[in-house]
Amino acid sequence: MTTPPRPTIVVRPALVELTDEALAALQASDHGIYLRGRLLVQVARCASDLRWLTRPRGAPVIVPLTAGRLLDRLDRAAIWITPGKHARPTTPPRWVADQILERLEWPFPLLAGVVEAPTLQPHGTLLSTAGYDAESALLYWPDGEYFLGPAEPTREDVDTAVAALLDPVQDFPFVGDKGEAGKAAYIAATLSLAARHAISGPVPAFAIVSPTPGTGKGLLAAVISLIGSGRTPAVMTDVAERDEMRKRLLSLAIAGTPVVLLDNLSGVLGSDALAAALTATEVEDRLLGRSQMVRAPLTSVWLITGNNLGFKRTLGRRVLPVELDAQVEHPEDRGGFVYDNLLDRVQAQRRGLVVAALTVLRGYWVAGRPRHGKPRMGSFEAWDDLVRGACVWAGLTDPAATDDPSHGRGRLRAEGDEDLAALGILLAALTMAFGDQPFTCAQVLTRATTTDEPLRIALEEAGAADRTGKLTARALGYRFRAVQDRLINGHKLITERADRHAKIRLWRIDAGAAGDAGYAGDNPSRGDYEQGAPNIPVAKTLFGQRLETSPPSPASPANEDDALPF
Repeated sequence: MTTPPRPTIVVRPALVELTDEALAALQASDHGIYLRGRLLVQVARCASDLRWLTRPRGAPVIVPLTAGRLLDRLDRAAIWITPGKHARPTTPPRWVADQILERLEWPFPLLAGVVEAPTLQPHGTLLSTAGYDAESALLYWPDGEYFLGPAEPTREDVDTAVAALLDPVQDFPFVGDKGEAGKAAYIAATLSLAARHAISGPVPAFAIVSPTPGTGKGLLAAVISLIGSGRTPAVMTDVAERDEMRKRLLSLAIAGTPVVLLDNLSGVLGSDALAAALTATEVEDRLLGRSQMVRAPLTSVWLITGNNLGFKRTLGRRVLPVELDAQVEHPEDRGGFVYDNLLDRVQAQRRGLVVAALTVLRGYWVAGRPRHGKPRMGSFEAWDDLVRGACVWAGLTDPAATDDPSHGRGRLRAEGDEDLAALGILLAALTMAFGDQPFTCAQVLTRATTTDEPLRIALEEAGAADRTGKLTARALGYRFRAVQDRLINGHKLITERADRHAKIRLWRIDAGAAGDAGYAGDNPSRGDYEQGAPNIPVAKTLFGQRLETSPPSPASPANEDDALPF
């Protein structure tokens, strides 16, 4: 393909005219400039880590276009000369780059993300042609050749694909229904990555948890990320400050980071900023070093690993657990695994495993995406309709079921959500203290600080103290209003005024509220196909892609600062 000749631009004091010429030259060239969140950006290879984020080297990363980078592109896009009879070559003026960056509209395409493998698009077809796709606004930079298999997968194709996805993780001690619940949650995480840009909404976080260190949580996170993104996940440290978390979220959104891992956490995880991000499709904040407010799409899939993790500040309902339990004192001493070098095997099989994930999704789409017949996961309806629906349709255990309190989201509701647990204890303490009689915050405070130690402890655990840690009537009022009408174990805190002209608010425990409807817990019928996970041997090849057992040859070193060639 021949490169078109570069236009000649005469540098002169013509602000609008010269800027328009520069933009036209950029547009006609192989500029590699895109628009993301009202920012001009380029795509480069990851060269270094951030202070708070460890990123896989050589991975595509979206970076804001600075004036310096734009000057480089302008110099490549045109021949710049001085005016007059004795014109000579010159460099593009800095003010031209500044003017381009300050404009409100640009003739550059939108960039929704960068993918290195075929992916499902919003209308159900596969993106498999390298380069920029205007319809999906995705840049596809393939990491190899893929054999995509049948356009309309059969049930046999889907069953074979599910078996292929389960093969690498057969040694993991998944919990729930003889491990079936954990396997379904793992596949749901993998499908979420393969279909992320087809989901027009947020995706829940996947918490890989176990009671004991050394069970394989980090390894499983790496397997999920390798299959879904072709890279190990970007690893982020936890942060308690809300402002710092918001800055990190904006950075992740601009960069288009596909997978983020919060690794090796303990105790209780609670972040209002993270909770908000998990149910948002974009974030907005001030760009670091500038006064400019920037809005960018947030499409990262979050993985969390930890031992006996609890969640608070509404994080619990945004999390789908992937539970492991080796049921031994020192799980790190286990041996006899089918695959000793699991990540090497996954890397060698990766293209076939990507095809397997896409086969499940395409098979479900071709079948008409039948509903699973259970309540959808609130705030994640689009994910529920596609990924959860595909898992249930393919014969797996429901990865988002809440009917069994011994594992999964049912256990998280019963035990792992610290906010719910603390609120349940508070409602019980208020019921013991006041029965069904109305009370004021002042009465609660007096009782808690004089004669009722359990009530005082319940109030403190439920976050009813002020910023100094002191219980006050005002702080109690704020907390009560935050949780009023929240139904826990058939009890809820309701409010009523003693007099419509009075400023005193009365509270009361309503113990006659209806309980949780829950889920039916039965898999919908698969027609002529049996319930449960398919029991089919793993094929030596998957739709023309051989599943090699040897590790792949080392990739050539990445040019860390080179822009991608699209």
